[in-house]
Amino acid sequence: MRRNKVLFVIYSIYGGGAEKQMQYILEYIDRNRFEPHLAVFHLSGKEKTVVPEDVNVYDLSTMLRPASLFLVFKLMGLIRKVRPDIILSFTWGVNIISVLAALVTRVKIMISERITPSLDFKDYLFPRMRRIMIKIFYPKTEKIIANSFYAKRDLSENFNVKAEKIEVIHNGIDAEKINRLKDTYELGCGDYVLGCGDYVLACGSLNRRKNYDFLIEVMSGIKGFSLVILGEGPLKAHLASKARSLGVNLILPGFAENPYPYFKRAKLFALTSLYEGFPNVILEAMAIGVPVVAVDCPGGIRELIKNGENGMIIRQDGMTEMAEVIKMIREEPEFARKLAKNALDKVSSLKVLLMVKKYESLIG
Repeated sequence: MRRNKVLFVIYSIYGGGAEKQMQYILEYIDRNRFEPHLAVFHLSGKEKTVVPEDVNVYDLSTMLRPASLFLVFKLMGLIRKVRPDIILSFTWGVNIISVLAALVTRVKIMISERITPSLDFKDYLFPRMRRIMIKIFYPKTEKIIANSFYAKRDLSENFNVKAEKIEVIHNGIDAEKINRLKDTYELGCGDYVLGCGDYVLACGSLNRRKNYDFLIEVMSGIKGFSLVILGEGPLKAHLASKARSLGVNLILPGFAENPYPYFKRAKLFALTSLYEGFPNVILEAMAIGVPVVAVDCPGGIRELIKNGENGMIIRQDGMTEMAEVIKMIREEPEFARKLAKNALDKVSSLKVLLMVKKYESLIG
């Protein structure tokens, strides 16, 4: 039986949520039906640790400028070499480059949109040009995969993409693997976790979008809890300074190769973003059994959390609500256990193998 040759394309295979989802697909895709290949625009140095040995990795990185133009030509050359039956690309900028290369080489392409474009573009240069490019190139694909119904509506209503062209596949989670890793401590991790008592955990890049100023202000009114934020970013010094001025015991361990021991001992996981896609970090907290509270930001939050049952959702400006939830988790352990138990039921419906099978059915 001939296997379908699939060329996966992404900027880098190591990093955030989109990268983790592609790692899952590369690991679990049915080798009897598919032959996976991977093209990256940037080598992370972690390819051998996160990409299966049987997957060929092609480095298309370039120092030439404008990089996007040369990446189109390099990808076209790779397509002619590999001769895939279909291309699957992840993330906005990579998607545009991949669609252009696929159109010239006449190869079928599907793309995966990981964010809500109309919200995300506000943080970048030339938002109008980005909007025009989506309107031109996204409709030329075989299928667009969104990771939330919110993102699907955004593409349909704001970018004139036909709804029937968009398929929603929620992110998957490998709960068994995560729960094995939660007991594996990195060097220094145990000291951080064991030395800070009860804490609220947050995780993600230290940037404006994650809105950690909000969380620090909430924690300033709560005694007996530390705040641990995993990640690196441009606001690190600012956040540390703000926490000191408000008397918050803020711990910033930086980027953690294995963040799950931090999740394991957290009393609560908090997400305070201005907007999100379909956040992996909430899935990971749920899989480990950590109660979750999230602000009601645009994105897939309400597709993941049922308020009061498997997590808590508060208003975006609800500092008082957030503080009340944190105190409730501390004072009502039975309520915390109920949230965690119901969250495990939600995670069971988002198993990674179920997610991969949905991708297989589209690209097969």
